[in-house]
Amino acid sequence: MQIWKNKLLFCSILLFAFLLRVYGLDHYPPSLFSDEVSQGYNAYSILLTGHDEYGKYLPVSLRSFGDWKPPLQTYLIVPFIYIFGLNAWSVRLPSAILGTVTVGLFFFLPKLILEKFTSWNKKLNMRVSLLAMIFLCISPWHILQSRSAMLAGIALFFTVLGLHSFFKGLLVNKKYWFVSGIAFVLAIYSYYGMRLIIPLLILILLMFFRKEIYKNFLLLFVASLVSGILLLPLGLAFIKEPNVVFGRARTVSVFYDKGVSLRIWQQIAEDGITMNTKLAQFYHNKPFNYLSDIVRRFFEHLDGRFLFLIGDQNPPFQIPGMGVLYLIDAIFIVIGIAYILKTSPSLFKFLGILVIISILPAAFTYVTPASNRTLTLLLPLAIVTAIGFTHTLYSIRKVRTFIAFSTLMYIGSFVYFIYQYFYIIPYTHADWWHYGYKELVSYVKQNPLNVDYTSISGKASVPYIFYLFYNQIDPNSINKKIIRNYHSDEFGFEHVDQFDNIDFIRYFTWEEYQGKLQSNSLLAVTAQENVNISNSVTEVKKIYFPDGRVAFRLYRIQ
Repeated sequence: MQIWKNKLLFCSILLFAFLLRVYGLDHYPPSLFSDEVSQGYNAYSILLTGHDEYGKYLPVSLRSFGDWKPPLQTYLIVPFIYIFGLNAWSVRLPSAILGTVTVGLFFFLPKLILEKFTSWNKKLNMRVSLLAMIFLCISPWHILQSRSAMLAGIALFFTVLGLHSFFKGLLVNKKYWFVSGIAFVLAIYSYYGMRLIIPLLILILLMFFRKEIYKNFLLLFVASLVSGILLLPLGLAFIKEPNVVFGRARTVSVFYDKGVSLRIWQQIAEDGITMNTKLAQFYHNKPFNYLSDIVRRFFEHLDGRFLFLIGDQNPPFQIPGMGVLYLIDAIFIVIGIAYILKTSPSLFKFLGILVIISILPAAFTYVTPASNRTLTLLLPLAIVTAIGFTHTLYSIRKVRTFIAFSTLMYIGSFVYFIYQYFYIIPYTHADWWHYGYKELVSYVKQNPLNVDYTSISGKASVPYIFYLFYNQIDPNSINKKIIRNYHSDEFGFEHVDQFDNIDFIRYFTWEEYQGKLQSNSLLAVTAQENVNISNSVTEVKKIYFPDGRVAFRLYRIQ
């Protein structure tokens, strides 16, 4: 009877996780972000032609906006476009489905980890695993990533599958290591951060379980060989184009900051007034500057403000008024850490190392704290939270009061998150998700004013990809009509200058372009950009955000 109760609970949690991740997927988030649109259109192009938008046949990395996106999510989108067409559902469904499967897998992974690292009884392990699954199911951090095609959610699934199969190989059948190796390779093809996390994770697993691995070295060697073969396309592409592996990592790295040298000289000059100049130079140099910056950014991801209060402040990964975890999680994380440290130092060490390597990729970037680059951190935190909750449940006298209080707190926190995610973000912060481009490019395509040319400001995003996506432009025709700008901007992105009779102006100012705009043309700008209305310039349309703010203004140039 207990087994059937557990199975029913497991299926109920999984069904709830699925509903949370697929409900209204085309409207929440309120619009497709530019990265999602890029992956969707490239999947559409691969489906119809076998080539991406640049004409590359079955690429192992998508050049996209010059950020060289890992390809796996795009390939996963292809069959959904074939079935459902080119739309938001097709783009986001792979992430939502694999996000749901991740929740299911996460019931089994904690059990295997606890069985390997602790001597706790099976009943305790079962409760911890079910709670860990529940915490991942309702996690705002995971729901946000699972409901968008932003790479990290897909990568987390393959990381969990790789870990699960590795521990399954240790405890059940060594042949699971083949699945583990393949899953880790697919994680590398899913997200840039995994190109650092996965090798470190494998190294840690080899160190922790070297005795078992040594006994089965030949089998592991064959599994590694299979994984190496699967990585060959990426390695060969890297030889021809290094950006395939390091493109985006290079431009978001702390080492990409060109202002470091200037700041160092300024610091030397300021400190040289109060101390010896050579001593100032000793403290202020590039290695010290970079190291201190990386350390600072690393610990930003363990800051309570990021975890429990304000979260990721970088759109589109921000959830207003809350952290990436629920505030009540903090209590059980502290209790869980203390209990693990007391009862299983080896488990504490393993989870601690997993925390460290989960944060490392983000620590080397200049946009921190970053919830997307540290999504793997959610795994050890969910396990620790579940352990802390379970230990409290076993230790406290007033069990019913504790269950009632904690359940009420979690329900309240969850309802608050649902309100923020499904109401506040779509209504008040639709601009975070590039809302308005669908309406804009559809209007431009319809051309109701019968203009000869159109100019669109690129201040808010990369408008050309929205035009291709929402108007389902034939991929066979684009390279004949498109003019690309391969010079990276200050953020490392490339842009398109023109498609057919549409100009995409990266740095629009009215003062510079008013004399360059074609007669009988349409000009589209964001609400923040000024255009002087005159006899030859008339405003013809406004596109609004859901809260009534103006997203775009459209002008006719006589």
